[in-house]
Amino acid sequence: MPARTCRYYNLSMLKISGNAPASPAASCGIFPGDELLRINGHDIQDLIDYRYFQSDSEIEMLIRRAGSEKAFRLVKNIDQDLGLQFYPDRIIRCRNKCLFCFCHNNPKKLRRSLYIKDDDYRRSFLHGSFVTLTNLSDSDFDRIIKLRLSPLYISVQTTDEIVRSRLFGRANLPPILPLLRKFADNDIYFHCQVVIVPGYNGGEILRKTAADLAGLRPHASSLAIVPVGLTDFSDPRLRPAGPKLAASLIAETGRFRRLYGGKSNNFAYAADELFIKAGIDIPPENYYDDSPQIENGIGMVRDFLTTIPARIPPKIGGVWVTGASMKKIWQSQAMHKLSRRLKLIPVANRLFGPRVTVTGLLSGSDILHKLSKIKLNGQPLVLPPNCLNTDGLFLDDLTISDLEEELKVKIVQGSYSLKETLKLLS
Repeated sequence: MPARTCRYYNLSMLKISGNAPASPAASCGIFPGDELLRINGHDIQDLIDYRYFQSDSEIEMLIRRAGSEKAFRLVKNIDQDLGLQFYPDRIIRCRNKCLFCFCHNNPKKLRRSLYIKDDDYRRSFLHGSFVTLTNLSDSDFDRIIKLRLSPLYISVQTTDEIVRSRLFGRANLPPILPLLRKFADNDIYFHCQVVIVPGYNGGEILRKTAADLAGLRPHASSLAIVPVGLTDFSDPRLRPAGPKLAASLIAETGRFRRLYGGKSNNFAYAADELFIKAGIDIPPENYYDDSPQIENGIGMVRDFLTTIPARIPPKIGGVWVTGASMKKIWQSQAMHKLSRRLKLIPVANRLFGPRVTVTGLLSGSDILHKLSKIKLNGQPLVLPPNCLNTDGLFLDDLTISDLEEELKVKIVQGSYSLKETLKLLS
């Protein structure tokens, strides 16, 4: 592993935004704007340090306020969270120039945060976001092992280093397999994804990648096969995965499962989008084991289908907004009871282009454009849960209130559980 000593952030404290009510820190006299420097003598540079070092029952915190430092002591239950809340941390940025990077595929004039390319191992551990391991310093790597940051989620793409360099748009990348072996040797577990870019990392290259990763089991815990997402702003040389390739990748994933899977873990999983593209039924629940990559679109549709209650309440009605890809699912026999009560409105994606069909990338303006032409007759409108961020904003910064005002209807943000969504409509 080549030595790399540069860092993409320089933090030696966390800035406090508040305290959780009734938490151990709530009565300590710590205020928003204070800076957390140390816990029990350990420097605190980010949320991971905070969570790791605040697990003791006796806590001494060093706080900086207006240039002065002050110690706070308290006693709590072991492993109980102190209750401190923090302003957002700086993100470790990605220096790759990936052919398929979605940040490069964004239209202009969206909010600035949508153009941030992160490759932050801390977010991978805390939130399940994928990292490439190409932007780690040696001290980052050592810290992952020291603090037992496991599992991580890793965008491998391929173990063929020539192809990997082409996909990531950078020469002299640290080879991926030695990094993963070092994780495995130090008992760090990881989930892998391969984003299939037709003409680059499929076929024999994909088979070699799967075999290499399977050789690191059980620490290589899962392998997701995902089709590349392309927008109207993508590199025109790239091709999407069509129905024929999607069916081939599903079959290839099945082969990996037979070769490398075990009794309790099938190792390899094809993305929901591949089944939809190929016109193949979504697999049963046991295909996904314990759904290790559900946030990566691996089993999300099946999870949705399994939450359909046996009996739909008689007063349920309304309009369900979704991306174009969900139309086929909605027309399936599994959805028959629900589709009789809720009218599906697939919305074409004008912001990113028609090749983008997932619900998570719907904009508020596209929803308005579609529904302004439809007589809703006051029926409630259900939005998919993943088209709004934590601040309640669509990708184009519109809000639910904006849509309600324009459409003159009640809008419900659905849950990933269909049962819970139906409760909101009752």
